[in-house]
Amino acid sequence: MILKNVPVIYFAPLQESTDAVYRKAHAEVFRNVDKYFAPYIVRQNDGTVKNSHLRDLSPQINRNYHLIPQIMAGNAEDILFLSKLLIDSGHTEINWNLGCPYPMVTNKGMGSGLLSSPEKIENILSESFPKLSPCLISIKLRSGFLSSDEVFSVISILNQFPLHEVILHPRTAKQLYKGMADPEVFIHAARLSKNPLVYNGDILTRDDFNRLDSLFKNKTTWMIGRGILKNPFLPSEIKEDAQFEDRATLLKQFHDLIFDDYSKLLSGKSHLLLKMLKFWSYFGYSFPDPHKTLKRIKKAGSMAKYNEAVHENFRLLIDHEEN
Repeated sequence: MILKNVPVIYFAPLQESTDAVYRKAHAEVFRNVDKYFAPYIVRQNDGTVKNSHLRDLSPQINRNYHLIPQIMAGNAEDILFLSKLLIDSGHTEINWNLGCPYPMVTNKGMGSGLLSSPEKIENILSESFPKLSPCLISIKLRSGFLSSDEVFSVISILNQFPLHEVILHPRTAKQLYKGMADPEVFIHAARLSKNPLVYNGDILTRDDFNRLDSLFKNKTTWMIGRGILKNPFLPSEIKEDAQFEDRATLLKQFHDLIFDDYSKLLSGKSHLLLKMLKFWSYFGYSFPDPHKTLKRIKKAGSMAKYNEAVHENFRLLIDHEEN
């Protein structure tokens, strides 16, 4: 069954998870993601950007999928500085992060820390936006810092600028990722916004998508993060109502691509094991018993033990699929 109006699906950026290695493997094995948003880059105290972050965004290693870089900045000067680096390297669309809820960001007046000060957002955009043309600018934000009402004042500010799109996660920063995202906030914001609005939040399954789709009516663009990390098949399940008989084979291919690329990039087995443990903290949800699946990986103190744990996890997955 193919949906009449095929949804447009974006992969949300998650720090330390959705890097170039992950994105490349996901795009190759699972497809059906229309845009991959990279974790944000930020200007350091010395005025520079980490070389590793810029390398991760290099068009040369992000060729086989549509990549959108994201910037974290609390003033126009930093937006222009970061945007110039990205534009000069070949990017034609940039996303400004007004959604990060973590105190290490918000205490510096960045991310969702700006949402309670719409006048600052207006000043920053007024100074930077005209200088960025013809680069497309999108914004990812939450519904507020302390209160969901804050987003409506911010939307009225954003309406003054022809943004490519606005991605709204209807939680406040204070909530972090607790509780539920509020679809009513999104519905109200969609009525007010003159810019295209993209929904983000709490889409972990096809049923979650169906529930929200029935609420929003005609919404065709969605951003999903943890739902895809936990189930890499999710975009295909949503777009095509697809059933995969060879899930274990595809998951193993995905794992091996990521493991091989990290093996080439990272120095030392311990570094590699830590990176793969982070990967399995989400990937393990694709297996019958996520807790025991991850526990086997955690107990692997050597590469030989890691390989044994991976083999056992996939053996149990295959047994589960056959029964």
